Amino acid sequence: MARIKHIALYTDDPDKEADFYCKAFDLKQVKKSPSGAIYLSDGYINLALLKPRGTVKPGLHHFGFEVENLEQAQEHLRRIKPDIEFLAPHPGVAFAEYKANDPDGNPFDISEKGWEV
Repeated sequence: MARIKHIALYTDDPDKEADFYCKAFDLKQVKKSPSGAIYLSDGYINLALLKPRGTVKPGLHHFGFEVENLEQAQEHLRRIKPDIEFLAPHPGVAFAEYKANDPDGNPFDISEKGWEV
């Protein structure tokens, strides 16, 4: 079974948001990227606080599923949604191996290697 292991939020101030989540819920910072993105964790789920690019508004951006076998997961998703497209993430993305969209267009990641917690 795939598990939700990653949630990404767009925020204009990742440092301020990270400070809030660390103080409010005792999350720990596991990584800070050169772009200013901050990755937090509760030991199970990875929370990415990303700076928006362009005209993107702050808020939920995407979530990610960790799967046991990436190839089998893609085959299974193609059986359910034959027109699904898998896109490799842009260079510099550390965790997600492929990005896709659900039937309503909501973006999600799938990864065999998972996210740092």
